Amino acid sequence: MKTLYIHGLDSFPRPKKLKILEQAGLIVHALHIDYRNQYHAYNLLYEYATKNKIEFIVGSSLGGLLGYYLSKQLGIKCLLFNPALIFKSIELHIPQLKEDNCKARYIVLGAKDPIINPVKNLNFLEKNNNKDTVQKIITCNWLEHSIDFITFSETVNWAVNNISLSKI
Repeated sequence: MKTLYIHGLDSFPRPKKLKILEQAGLIVHALHIDYRNQYHAYNLLYEYATKNKIEFIVGSSLGGLLGYYLSKQLGIKCLLFNPALIFKSIELHIPQLKEDNCKARYIVLGAKDPIINPVKNLNFLEKNNNKDTVQKIITCNWLEHSIDFITFSETVNWAVNNISLSKI
């Protein structure tokens, strides 16, 4: 499955995470984006995803925010880690979307995240979920904002296995 990995703010596509995605059977595409200087990062990712026929999005923090809206617009399944849905430290252009075309959304929230409030994120996700979207959320009691490699690996495999077993 062609997968777009979208890293967080002031980060980059970490080789070990890309390897974990590949070991889960995914064909990984990853761009290094300087969000502070690329106000139109959403448009860049949208064009890349459509041009490369991306089928799955994995995003973390600010990348999770972008992945959330890309999956809504493109109807692509996604796995989001601590998505910055209710907190943005920088301004990015993200289009206003009325429809949610996402078929399946898997979300991992860190209960100890000091940056993105997991309770507010959960409230946002529950309030904004389309009844036609399968939305599965895991809150990890040990997890802060950064995703350790073990949690990343386990939750990637969880999402990929769920997608493989479903008819969605």
